[in-house]
Amino acid sequence: MAYCQLNGINLTLGLVCLLGFAWSNALPTFDGVGNAEFDEQSLRSEDNEDMDQIVGGVAAAAGELPFQAALILGGSLCGGTLISPSIILTAAHCLYGKSQTAVSTFTVWVNTLALSGSTAGAVKSGVTKFVIHPNYVPSTNDNDIALMKLASPITNVKLATLPTSSACAPISTYAGASAVIAGWGTTSSGGSISQTLLKATVNVLDNTVCKQQYSTLTDNMICAAAPGKDTCQGDSGGPMLVNGVQVGITSFGIGCANPNYAGVYTRVTRYLSWISSTSATM
Repeated sequence: MAYCQLNGINLTLGLVCLLGFAWSNALPTFDGVGNAEFDEQSLRSEDNEDMDQIVGGVAAAAGELPFQAALILGGSLCGGTLISPSIILTAAHCLYGKSQTAVSTFTVWVNTLALSGSTAGAVKSGVTKFVIHPNYVPSTNDNDIALMKLASPITNVKLATLPTSSACAPISTYAGASAVIAGWGTTSSGGSISQTLLKATVNVLDNTVCKQQYSTLTDNMICAAAPGKDTCQGDSGGPMLVNGVQVGITSFGIGCANPNYAGVYTRVTRYLSWISSTSATM
């Protein structure tokens, strides 16, 4: 099987794709005005002294990442991507432990640089339901992928481009590729959320390298790193992009920009079939 790119998730083939993206999977409690608190029980002990942000990032440009979603999930912050007019792709750990009735408290913003949604052209939506991958393993973050159904379709915003199965290119592990990560994560541990969408460039590593860092790493994951650059709390569920194609979803990591540990992402090419079939029935 080979992969090429496709806008949205109108997939007619039996596609298998997974999103792999890396950061520490503690979610900041978001008060809606830019302040964040952390549930210490969910933080990795290695994270407590680290800066929690898109480390080494710069402000994204207007129109650069219109599909990037800010997810305010009843008081916690995550990222996501608009992959069809009605579907947001994110990380399972962002929604794990939340009930379906909690969706009434969820808010989604897309096409915005400002977390507040004050960017011209920003679009806001509610959520009607979510689906976590049935094989998600919280202890290892394997299969860390989920979908959210929007309350109303968003038809005027560019969709994220996912890999897709076809004969147009050989399968790629993306090892050695340059990738873009992005999010509104906090700028210091327990501190303030970034009010502006930040991005950074990292390098995708071969999984054999990452397995030396993480004993629980699986083929459903993809990792990336660069000196002084990484994702962190509040960036969970956001995208990792190679040549504009989303190949990963921010998942977990030890520390932020820790030189000994890469960020780990859900590998999108492992979940294309699940994304397509689940989206069709939501």
